[in-house]
Amino acid sequence: MRLSKGKIWKISKTTLLVALLFGSIGFVEKQYQRRTCTSIEVSIANQFENYFINEGDVIEIITDRGENRIIGASLDALDLKFIEQQLYANKFIKRAEVFKDLSGHLMINIDQSRPIARLMSDKMSDRYISNIGEVLPLSRRYTARVVLIDGAYADNPKLYDLGASDYGRQLLELLQFLEGDKFWKAQVAQMHIDKKGNIRIFTQVSKQVVDFGKPVDIVEKFRNLKIFYKEILPSKGWNSYESVSVKFKNQIVCE
Repeated sequence: MRLSKGKIWKISKTTLLVALLFGSIGFVEKQYQRRTCTSIEVSIANQFENYFINEGDVIEIITDRGENRIIGASLDALDLKFIEQQLYANKFIKRAEVFKDLSGHLMINIDQSRPIARLMSDKMSDRYISNIGEVLPLSRRYTARVVLIDGAYADNPKLYDLGASDYGRQLLELLQFLEGDKFWKAQVAQMHIDKKGNIRIFTQVSKQVVDFGKPVDIVEKFRNLKIFYKEILPSKGWNSYESVSVKFKNQIVCE
């Protein structure tokens, strides 16, 4: 079948346009490969007023304290996955997103870990517990105002993640409950956890020590504790009791 001149021209035109398109793509790719990193742009979400890490810390991490050159390096040579892995090695970094743009910028977005409790020990350095159960080191830059935990549980040197044990997950549920409840977050100052996992709670405004028992039936226990504060103490007097126990189901025991 013979093609008309018009059809031949259309085919030739289409072929030329495709060639130009691929040529342009190849040119852009070559230009991009020649681009170097001109700057590092760091964005840190300081949610909940946690300032555990700053821009300087991030740059120190990804450059290995200046040993590895990034600014001036080829954008194509930068291993973004490796940079993210470097950042995730820092316990204060919960999420890291690293990407590069056509202007030569290396873009880094950081979300910080959020502590909700502090482990206090006479045998080892204090540590934080994050809102997802990770155990974090203290920061030289910032001190978080969170519930304090002491006792045998805080002395455990092998405690790295509350999610690694059934008891740890129960305790994390308790801490998350406190973090999410404005009233109890303001009231609970400290928890003592003995070697059997029993918890005693010390509050901000009353002298009574709360025998909480194991971190189970959490909502019910705090509901009973609120009854103690709102109904029993006002009628009996705020100094009538030294302690209150809510560790037994459906019971409030005052002494």
